[in-house]
Amino acid sequence: MSNETIHIHLEVKVPEANRAGFNTLMNDLVENTNKESGTLVYEWYEVGDTGTWHILERYADAENGDLHVKGFAEGYAGRFFELVDSCTGIVSDNATPYIKGVLEGISPLYIAQKGGFNRF
Repeated sequence: MSNETIHIHLEVKVPEANRAGFNTLMNDLVENTNKESGTLVYEWYEVGDTGTWHILERYADAENGDLHVKGFAEGYAGRFFELVDSCTGIVSDNATPYIKGVLEGISPLYIAQKGGFNRF
């Protein structure tokens, strides 16, 4: 497979008391990330009204993945982790050393694509 895209799938749990703040943070992140042309997918889903969220991210390549994750780490990570009770992740194994370093604290599961396709 010669797929250079980097995938990140986060699952976070947000307590009831933090949901309004989390929604505000989500809106800020979505607005700013929309300006990143190398971000191909950036989608936030809530499971019902449970406070469990799935965040799907896909970056065109290593450079664009690092650009987004650096912006998140420097500008949003503190607020993000103050608002959530837990965060787990599934990340493509071609993530850069920088991305892996930033995500080290959540001990993500790294996966390797072995088949399939995309239409990007």
